[in-house]
Amino acid sequence: MGSIPTRAATVSSRVSPGEDSTHRKVSRAAGSLSTMSYVAPTPVVRRPWWQRLLRNPWFWVLLTMVLISAACMVHTYVIVHADTEVEQQGQKGVIPGITNQSLKLAFHYAWPTAAVWSAIFIFLDRFRTRHLHVWFLCFCWGACGATWVSMHVNTWMAGMLSVTGGVDPASGAGPAVYSAPFVEESCKALVLFALAIGMGRRMTSVVQTVSMAGLSAIGFAFVENIMYYARADNYARVTASAGDPKQAVMELVLLRGVYASFGHPLFTSMTGIGLALGLRSRSRLVRIFAPTTGFVMAVVGHMLFNGFSSVLPMAILKKLWFVALGIVASVVVFLVVRTVREGRMIRYRLEDYVKGGWLPNSDADTLSALRRRQWAALVALSQGPRRWWHTLEFLRVGTDLAYLRDAIVRGLDDDPGPRQIELINRMNVLRPAAITVARGAKLSKPRLPAFLKRRRNQPVNNELQWAPPQA
Repeated sequence: MGSIPTRAATVSSRVSPGEDSTHRKVSRAAGSLSTMSYVAPTPVVRRPWWQRLLRNPWFWVLLTMVLISAACMVHTYVIVHADTEVEQQGQKGVIPGITNQSLKLAFHYAWPTAAVWSAIFIFLDRFRTRHLHVWFLCFCWGACGATWVSMHVNTWMAGMLSVTGGVDPASGAGPAVYSAPFVEESCKALVLFALAIGMGRRMTSVVQTVSMAGLSAIGFAFVENIMYYARADNYARVTASAGDPKQAVMELVLLRGVYASFGHPLFTSMTGIGLALGLRSRSRLVRIFAPTTGFVMAVVGHMLFNGFSSVLPMAILKKLWFVALGIVASVVVFLVVRTVREGRMIRYRLEDYVKGGWLPNSDADTLSALRRRQWAALVALSQGPRRWWHTLEFLRVGTDLAYLRDAIVRGLDDDPGPRQIELINRMNVLRPAAITVARGAKLSKPRLPAFLKRRRNQPVNNELQWAPPQA
């Protein structure tokens, strides 16, 4: 493959002046394409689907997560459904557990909030397609594992703080401010750090980590809302002075499911942003302090949120609510800017391979713009599920190649050869079966099923058939 000296100079010019070592890294990385020799792809042996499934490590990870989540949910149900014995001023009593009727009602009111926020965070991660397993893993951990761990740890820490009064020691104002934010943010962020260790170079985008952090947080909020709604309904049904149970639950639904529904996703997103900035930095100090700073910001924000909600009157809380909306708007603007910058980065890095003769120019054009990626996927979907699936994989592999190239240029990856060849070969294998050029592509008309099509195109003999004359 021919050298690309002009591209090396262009890439080097984007680095700030004065960083000689960085200039050498970028120039060496940009020029490495010229020395990279072509490696013929090894023939792929197509195994049966069940063998491919058993050999896929994600299958075992998801299976383990499903089993752990089921065990956590069953144990949580047993705890909240059982009656609780209490003793106050020498008198013993029994507080009934949450009934199945209250839990069903709470689920009915909690799932719309979880569905809307999950769709938002899945739609946010547009440059990373076909990550259904990662999205499911994050949501499942937040909804089952993180809630189970935080429930037990919060109860233990509240007991250590000597909280008195009430059935649930984790429901006091002290634990809600001092212990619950640290415990809950640690539990929700645990899946992010585990994926960062397991996925390695595939976890490289701020938008990607925020999407995963948001799904973990909204899964946690989903189960937490069910608990709060069910407790409110159950308490109103067994207490005559509590008033109408439906009105009590609706007030809590508006508060937690609408007005303050952004709380958990906002806090955990801080950890996701810090983790992504640390993964994309060459400095060891930034790799350590960026995730730590993001986690501290998440805990402090959670503490302030719980503290203000516990001690301030409603009039002041309404004013602070607009301040919180301003913070959410700032995060949204930041993510939009990062999305635009990621599109430009993908174009710049894929152009290295275009100028080197490894990829056609249409790949950089299609993969660098969200609207063209979505149009290519839509056109592929109109041509059948198999073509749509291959197109999504082509977009994912091309994105991985661009991020790998960016890591090489930034000095984060020391093995620029085999992995790049592998991704390029995979793109060339998928190219005939996927929609790779978005410009000018048109939707296909709906097709009839195969059995109807054969029946419709069956030739008809219009000639008259006469019986032979009788003797």
